[in-house]
Order: sequence, then structure tokens, then C-alpha cells
Amino acid sequence: MNLLKNTIKYIGLGYLALGIFSCDQGLDLLPPGEVSELIYWQQEKDARLAVNGIYVELDGPLMVKELDGVTDIGFRAPSGPGSLHDVSMGSFDPVNAAIGSTWDRYFRGVQRANNVLANIDRIEQGNPELLARYEAEARFLRAYFYTQLSSLWGDVPLILEPLEVTAQVGRTARSEVVDFVIAELDQIIQGEQLPLSYDQDIGRATLGAAMALKARVAYRNERYAVARDAAQAVMDLGVYDLYPNYEELFHYAGQNSSEVIFDRQYTVGGDTYNAFSFSAASIGGGSIVEPIHNLFLKYGYKGPENPDDPFENLDPRWSYTSYYTGQPIGTSTFNSLPDSPTADRVRSTEFSTVHGYNLKKWVDYDADEGNPNTGSINMILIRYADVLLMYAESKIELNEIDDSVYEAINSVRQRPTVEMPPITQGKSQEELRAIIRDERAVELAFEGLRLFDMNRWEIGEDKIGSVEGLYYFNEESGEWDTINSGLNRNFRPERDYLWPIPQAEMDINDVITQNPNY
Repeated sequence: MNLLKNTIKYIGLGYLALGIFSCDQGLDLLPPGEVSELIYWQQEKDARLAVNGIYVELDGPLMVKELDGVTDIGFRAPSGPGSLHDVSMGSFDPVNAAIGSTWDRYFRGVQRANNVLANIDRIEQGNPELLARYEAEARFLRAYFYTQLSSLWGDVPLILEPLEVTAQVGRTARSEVVDFVIAELDQIIQGEQLPLSYDQDIGRATLGAAMALKARVAYRNERYAVARDAAQAVMDLGVYDLYPNYEELFHYAGQNSSEVIFDRQYTVGGDTYNAFSFSAASIGGGSIVEPIHNLFLKYGYKGPENPDDPFENLDPRWSYTSYYTGQPIGTSTFNSLPDSPTADRVRSTEFSTVHGYNLKKWVDYDADEGNPNTGSINMILIRYADVLLMYAESKIELNEIDDSVYEAINSVRQRPTVEMPPITQGKSQEELRAIIRDERAVELAFEGLRLFDMNRWEIGEDKIGSVEGLYYFNEESGEWDTINSGLNRNFRPERDYLWPIPQAEMDINDVITQNPNY
């Protein structure tokens, strides 16, 4: 069902109740059912269920794990036409299914939020403070969807109320959409209708999430003073801190920790996914997305580099993010070399790595080994390390380089389990620019943020050319070499900084226009 051509004034629970929040967990399922318009929007629980239906449309593995595969630090493996592999290769068009489904999902979220906001005042039986909170949650979620929509497509339809069946909606300028999102988040923050945290209902929007989202949308649109102040406001809350164990942050142990500001919640028995599908073949994965050599090159060293072992003394975040030859994987050792006898041998099957590395981040092997199909590690959408780095970069771009810039960067680099050498003071703006860009790459790899960074920095052309993978010692040549699949990627700067409006939308909406050069 397409948002721009369908009535969304009333939605039955069979449509909304794809997921609800239970009292003390995250996203859970509710059996499908119907609620008559005659009784719907009468009680407090009606608003709760309707808001829960918006959370269902939040980003999951596709836009968190997989999206980095279209950038200069990852590779999205082939899987037939219409996937993000085509985006990775630079060969996508308006009929790309992955792009179309993402557009549709975000607008379903907008649709559901608008439905709540148009109807919640009809409820006469309920706690006014709680109903005000539900309204703020709906507005926050709509702001999140519009942050993503404007970041990926630029000018998009700004729809703030339910539509009639015959509605035709054109595009609103990206700058106006961003103005709306910032103003909306300001009202939510100033109204203080969202709590700082939840004793139950964990995973719902908070005041800190609204502040952090404001920083993100401003940062992505180079409104650095706004981003700086919003990030500072998050820091000043005193609610968030860096989780000490970087690897566990992306395991079950790190869920709902003090570093997580906002996430997509999953739960066993409710909303789950295949925990290993993006990773190595030997643990049942399909190598859907892979780290590549360009990411490896961004990791610094804690000590002297060993020419005989380039992985020795490397930033520990590399080994927490990637499976590489010689690293333990389950009860075995990962080996993707061309002569490997294991299932992980490079390009040995359709499920094996194409370039020699596999994704380790988001894999909690011990916990999910028995049944990876019920994986339920929450997908972190905003975390405190990102806020610190947004703050530091915003200050750098404003040329406000002071102690707080170094403190923000070094707190991320020096968390326990990482403990990289601090960045020393006295750097120029250009030097700090290069440092923060690499720091974001290694800290936030495969969290769905790299594409937005590359677009903002206008470095899309960095991914052009042949993709290099595993760095290994080639016995035949006697030198260190990389696995090269021969796959050459393209990027058209006059076109590819924005995704195309889906062709299905163009076909039914007479007033919408396409992005340039599609």
C-alpha cells in the first residue's frame, strides 16, 4: 500500500499490531485482530497500541548492518537484482527493490504517526500525562523517519496529516524538511513530555533521544552550531556513558546499557531475525555484507607495527568488528585463505565471503549458536559515542578547537577494551578533520552511518574501483597481498549522493519529480 495514494485516516489493529512493547522487554508480537472504528480511540490502551505500531517501522539489520556495504568500508554481496548490492556497485536505478521498500517503510511510519496525532485527542478515558507522552513519541518517530528520508532522497513529500485516497503530494525542499524536524524536536524537548529513562517500557523514545536526533539531523545538514549545542545538551544530561566493553556492546550483555540512546528492540518469542545471516558461512551465515581492506587501513596501532604480522597491536575494534584468518570463530579458527579446507574459503560457495573477511559485529556466537533464527540483539540506532564524535566534529568544523574536542575523541578511543593512544593536542583543523573521519569509520563501522558521513563529506568517489579484501601473506610471491575479486564499483557524483524516487511512486503520483540524472 503506497502512502501517497491511500487513505490512512483509520487503521485497524490487524495492521497496527505487528509489534507492541511489553512491560519490561522490547518489541513483542500481538495476535492479529480487528477493532471497530466505533470503539477505537476511546481508551488509553488504544493510543498505546497505535504508537507501538509506529515503532515497528524503525530500521533493522538492512539499514544498520547492511547499509555500510554500499560504502568505501564494506561490500554488499551479490544476491540477485534489486538488492543493495546494486547500490554498492553503483548500478542501481528507480526500480531497485531495496530502495523502494525502504521508502515505503519510512512513509508507513509517517502514516502511522500521523494517524496517532490526528486521533489521540478523541480519547477521553486515560491519564493526560501518559497520552501527552504517547503524542510526543509519535512526533519523535515521525521526525526520525523524516531525518532518514531527507538524508537519502533530499526533497521529499512532507506529510503531516492523514491523506485522502486521491491525494497527490509533491516534494518539499530538504532544507524545509530539516527545519520542520528541528522545530518539532525543539517542541518535544521543551515540552518535557518524554522521560529521561524508563523503569519498564525500555526502548521507547526519551528526552535524550530527542536531543541526540536533533544533533544528528543538524550535523547531517552541516548546521554545526545547532549540532554542537544539541550534542552538548545530551552530554550535560549526565544519563549516558560509554559502555566499557566494546565487543559486548553489540552482544546481549550490552543491550539497554548506558551507552544506548535509542534502538530498535527485538525479543525472543516476538520480533527476531537470523543472527548469523550477515556473517561467516561456517556458522551458517551468508556473508551478506563484508568489511573490506579500506576499512582495515583506517585502524591505527596501539604499539609498533610488526611487518611480519600486520594484525599485531592493531586497534582492538578491528578484531571486534571483523572475522579474519587466524581468529577464533566458535570452536574453530576462521580461515578464508584461497587454499582453506573450511567453509569460509574465499568464494568457495555462494554463502562464502567474496573478499576474505566476514562481519563479527552484532554476532553473539555463544548465545545464538543453538538457534540463530531467533536472534534478538537490539539494533542500536543512536549511541553516546556517536554523540561525542558529532560534538567533536561540529566544533572542528566551526574551528572552535579546544580541550573539549580532544576529550570527546579520546574518551571514545580510550574506553576499556580499546585503549588506543590519545590524540595529542596542537593539531590543525585539517589534521583533526582527517582524525575524526577515520575515528568515525572504525568506531561506528556497520552501524548504518557511513553512507551519510560520505555524502556529507562528498567523498563518494572514494569507493570507485576494484574491491580489495583480506590482507594475507602470499606464499607464491613472498609478499603481503590482498584478495581482489575483480569486481569494480562505480559512483556518479552528479547522481549518486541521492537515491532515486522509486519508480512505483513516480507512476502513481503525478506531481512528484525524480532526482537528477535518474
